[in-house]
Formats: sequence, C-alpha cells, structure tokens
Amino acid sequence: MDTLEYLDPLNHFTPDEYISFWSALFHTILQGFWARVFAAVFLTLSFWYGVRRQQFFIGLWFFVLALVITYGAWALKLMGLIDG
Repeated sequence: MDTLEYLDPLNHFTPDEYISFWSALFHTILQGFWARVFAAVFLTLSFWYGVRRQQFFIGLWFFVLALVITYGAWALKLMGLIDG
C-alpha cells in the first residue's frame, strides 16, 4: 500500500462517515468557548515557537491549526457540508 493511500481517510471510512465526523467535531468542540480557547492556545504557541524559540516550522503549524479552528466551521458552512 502506498503511503498516501494509507493516509487517505476515505480508505478507512465511507464518505458519509467522514463528513459526519467533521460535522460533529465542528458542532461540538470547534464552536463557542472551546474553539476560542484552542485557537488562543495555538496562536500563543505559534508566536512562542516562531519568535522566542526560533523554530519557524513548528510555529507555522500551530498558526495553521489556529486558522483551521477559527475558520473551519465557516468554510464547511460555505461549502454546504454542515448546517448553520
């Protein structure tokens, strides 16, 4: 099995299960109070690793995680994958 095929989630789940997983995740954890907490923590870690520790790649990943948490539900609503 190729590495990319192994990492493809649709080889392990049906498309409906995959969409329902992300929908449930954004409806429960990634909205409201916990979304703000996770985004603030990831943004703080992004600046800590990027500026203070001079590890820009790790800082960039924490920044990307903060963006996904902040705008992920909006993007899924825009694509029509979750109800708003």
